[in-house]
Amino acid sequence: MSSTPRPQAEATRARPLTASPLPNPGPPLEQFIRLSVMLTGFDEAELHGTGMVPTYYALIPSIVGEELFGRLLSRWSTIYVRGAGDEKMLEHLLTTELFEDETLGPLARNLGALWYLGMWSQLPAAWRNANGAWAGDTTYIVSPRAYTAGLVWKAIHSHPPGAQQPGFGSWALPPNREPEHT
Repeated sequence: MSSTPRPQAEATRARPLTASPLPNPGPPLEQFIRLSVMLTGFDEAELHGTGMVPTYYALIPSIVGEELFGRLLSRWSTIYVRGAGDEKMLEHLLTTELFEDETLGPLARNLGALWYLGMWSQLPAAWRNANGAWAGDTTYIVSPRAYTAGLVWKAIHSHPPGAQQPGFGSWALPPNREPEHT
């Protein structure tokens, strides 16, 4: 076997690199899921596994209106494209261009909390004064299913009190402290 590279391989290496195409943010539902992944730290499969994706996707615009929900997804899409797959850049842009935004930041924080707790928390009074009060913007647990599907239970390796009990005698075993995802 010869150590001399084949001419075709050399030609391939000599070609100039072209810029890769920008990532496509996808339709609104995909944007919502990608934003939720960044806000929660759970992957797409885990979010779908809660069964709450369609509920939460419909809930936000029912609380704050289609226009504000569209602005949230549009801002996220811009961040997603600018971050182009660089997780540290995405985190930086998420903080500086979404969380620090006086209108969209509280919505994004509420969305993250919604995934964890299954509960919508009323937006701050300053937000309501600036953007209007919405009838659905009250603090409430979305549904019994939202409560039991809350990501907080996975995050703390527990179960929701009053639902999904671990079983008789499980208290006798030490808790599993291994992370379920990275």
